[in-house]
Amino acid sequence: MLGRSEISTEVEKGPFVFVLGALLGSLISALLLFMLGGSPLSIFAGILMSLVALAAGAVLFAMLTDAAWIREDKLYMSYLFRRRVIPLGEIGRISLKEELYQVFDRQDRPLGSINSRLKGIGTLIGELDKKGVPFV
Repeated sequence: MLGRSEISTEVEKGPFVFVLGALLGSLISALLLFMLGGSPLSIFAGILMSLVALAAGAVLFAMLTDAAWIREDKLYMSYLFRRRVIPLGEIGRISLKEELYQVFDRQDRPLGSINSRLKGIGTLIGELDKKGVPFV
C-alpha cells in the first residue's frame, strides 16, 4: 500500500486503517460535542477529542512519510519533512542498530536511517545487498 517504486517500503494496512479510524472518529465526536452539547462537560470532552484528532493526524502523517525506496541506482530515504537521495555507489556501509538500519558514506559519516519494521524492508535490503552495499 502506497509504495513508491518496485523496490520500496510501504505503510502497513492494519495500523494505517486503525489510525485513520481514530482520526475520523475523534473528529466526528469533537464536532458533534461542540455542535450539540452546550454543557461545560461536553465542551471539555470536545477539546479532548480535538487533541486526540491532532495526535492521530500527526501519527498518520509520520506513517505516510516514513519510507525508503530504490530507483535508478539511488537510495531515497524519507521521514517527515526530510528526504535524502544517495547514489548507491556512495554508501560505505549499512548497520542495524536498535531496529534502525543506519546508512553511512565511505568516510563513515551518517547519511540517514531506515526503520527496520517497515513492510517491504526485506526486499529493499536484499536489493542493496545485490548491488554490493556492505552490511555490518
